[in-house]
Amino acid sequence: MGLSFWERLSIITGLLVLAALFGLMFFVANIEIKDLDLWLHIGTGRWIVNNGFQIPQTDVLSCTITGKPWINHEWLFQVIVYWLFNKWGAEGILNAQSILISVTAFILLILGYNKDKQLATIFPLVLVAIVYFGRFTNRPDLFSLFFFAFYIFLLSFFLNQRWTIYAMFICQVLWNNMHGFFFFGPLFVLIGLSAEWIKRHVPLPYEWNKIGCLTNQEYKNLKLIFLFVFLACFINPYTFRGAWYPIRVFFELSGQSRIFFQNIVELQKPITWGNIFSFEKYPYYKLLIMISALSFFFNRDKLDIGNLMFWLVFLGFSLAAIRNMIFFAFAAYLAFVTNALTLSMRDLLPLKVIDKKFIHVTSIVVKLCILGWLIQYGTSISLNGYYDFDKYDWKSEFGGISQRQYPVKAADFFVENNVRANLMNGFNTGAYLVGRCSPNIKVYIDGRTEVYGPEFFSTYKNLWENGDPKLLQETIDKYDIDAIFIHTIERQAPDQFLKSVHALKDFVPVYLDFDGIIYLKDMPKHQEVIKKYRLDFENWDPQRLDIFRMGYRRVIPYRSINRAYTLETLGYPDAALLEIEETLKMSPTYIEPYKLRGKIFAERKEYMKAFEDFRIAVMMNPHDYKMRMNLALSYYHMEKYEYAAEHYEKIMTKWPNRPETYFKLSRTYIYLDKYNKALDVLSKGLELAPKAALDTITLADMMAERGHDQEALKAYQLIKGVKGKKNAMLHYKLGSVFKRLGDKIKAKQSLEQALNMDPENQMIQNCLRNLMEEK
Repeated sequence: MGLSFWERLSIITGLLVLAALFGLMFFVANIEIKDLDLWLHIGTGRWIVNNGFQIPQTDVLSCTITGKPWINHEWLFQVIVYWLFNKWGAEGILNAQSILISVTAFILLILGYNKDKQLATIFPLVLVAIVYFGRFTNRPDLFSLFFFAFYIFLLSFFLNQRWTIYAMFICQVLWNNMHGFFFFGPLFVLIGLSAEWIKRHVPLPYEWNKIGCLTNQEYKNLKLIFLFVFLACFINPYTFRGAWYPIRVFFELSGQSRIFFQNIVELQKPITWGNIFSFEKYPYYKLLIMISALSFFFNRDKLDIGNLMFWLVFLGFSLAAIRNMIFFAFAAYLAFVTNALTLSMRDLLPLKVIDKKFIHVTSIVVKLCILGWLIQYGTSISLNGYYDFDKYDWKSEFGGISQRQYPVKAADFFVENNVRANLMNGFNTGAYLVGRCSPNIKVYIDGRTEVYGPEFFSTYKNLWENGDPKLLQETIDKYDIDAIFIHTIERQAPDQFLKSVHALKDFVPVYLDFDGIIYLKDMPKHQEVIKKYRLDFENWDPQRLDIFRMGYRRVIPYRSINRAYTLETLGYPDAALLEIEETLKMSPTYIEPYKLRGKIFAERKEYMKAFEDFRIAVMMNPHDYKMRMNLALSYYHMEKYEYAAEHYEKIMTKWPNRPETYFKLSRTYIYLDKYNKALDVLSKGLELAPKAALDTITLADMMAERGHDQEALKAYQLIKGVKGKKNAMLHYKLGSVFKRLGDKIKAKQSLEQALNMDPENQMIQNCLRNLMEEK
């Protein structure tokens, strides 16, 4: 077999890999709808269409910021997705998404494909695809990615054509009204202009002044394109304000707006000092950084300065937030394939003579490995899914709408009962409720962080996490809240907030299910719904599923356990136990019911029952710190101190940086009369938590109460940094110990110090007086 055979076989193998890659991308693009913000876009699109295509200039969706100026730069995308959803449902949106993603990827392929260097295209394109998978989220970002690729396509192949100017103008107008990243359009052109100006006017090293230079006509066209796309930015419903929007947001990234970056995952940084050298997080993104950077290094003699500027801009952009990684992935791919055009194997390998047949055979093997990996990856993810408890059937993660991501049942309740209300809700449910329940429901907050602002978000976060009753009532009064929805679809509701809401006398619970709990204000407009659905938690009847119909399929009964957690938090443990019983019927190997039931039994001081459940939970997951601690605590409460100490010691070895373990182990040692060991672990615990004075005082008090004043004295003396009345009490306790040990001088000094810090304390005064009388 001659050289031409291996060359053709290599090309065919590469085409098979590309076909598999595009097939996989098209399949993954059909992933079920699970994005939260999509519903905000659908709800807004519906409002725009129903109001004669009037674009809102102020907020129309919430009950908290009604009338606040709103730059809705995504209105065109919202109209499109509403039309698709209204006409074809979820499948309409998913099919459109699959087509858009495939076209975008095909443009990237055209930009980088070289049949003589297929691997230089295939390998980075596979990495891009994997990063891309994380953004298949039915959002306007997908259009920005399409325009990103299409702009580079036009600038790369048709810059010398006059019609390109008008085509890019039209694209820019569309981009302006679809997504806030429309500023990339002028930025691309500006980078090109800057690079060309530098090449023409600044002496550069190597051959940089000659690489990628434009003709005079292309340079002239690029200037006109910049003018046209810049002016096109003002063609939006908000004119100058709309064009200035992304710049304004950029300058607001610091200061108070940092709260968004700290609390919203996609806005956090992908690379930190903690993970910079680890490939556990975002390995394909990091690999793209490495290979694209290396391509510049190996191509340093013939480097295109414009290519480098483009790469640096998007590297910096991606390092700012996780959501921006895919834009760098596109830029890294384009940078890599551009550099690969002027590189050969001889530039990369330290070999003077490389046999061409060897190169082709090696290329075939590598491509077959990539093909095998793509097939394996596609096969594995095609099996992803979960049990649909409504249909008693398996639901694939591809196609349709997610049944586990949204509060579907709660939204159904609002819609079916025609509830009209100003609704207090959590951040992660606002967008969905807008899409499902607007305009009847006006939400407290949704995903438009830039509209609500950092101050409002900070107040919301404080209320939601801390549940301050006073702040809750002030919020209800300020915004005329007459309904509250606390979601539990993704995680359990904050305990204190849920308890504070439940304590409101004029709000009635009318709905409780796996996705949350709804309260309606006891007022005339809600009377019919309250009368029909008022919940009686004392006589709770759990939802029972047909386990005969479920059969032997292994399921995760998250619905019943979610209800159980909510009921337990509300203070109805008996109702929670009924839901736990149903959970265990469906899946006796599910860990959550044992964890919750153990907690309930522990609170009831039924420690043997709690021990049995915590023991099972630890057997199922020995790496659960909290359950290991609960198991040890069960031993402690049953006065099996040897076992408790043994388990605390094991926990301390496995999690050496948890101060709580040291304090609890110290307490256990005291009950075992092992005071030196108690002091030793107490000292280590204080090294981890120097401010844990109250825990230390408690342990020292235990030693003193058991007649071990010397050890108690050492424990008290470990405490540092206590101020105010706490410090006065510490010196009082020290004085009392010195007094019992017969050291009246130190006792007097300590008591006097205590009295100086808290002169009105009668107990300290009496103790000092008694000491003086003993003299």
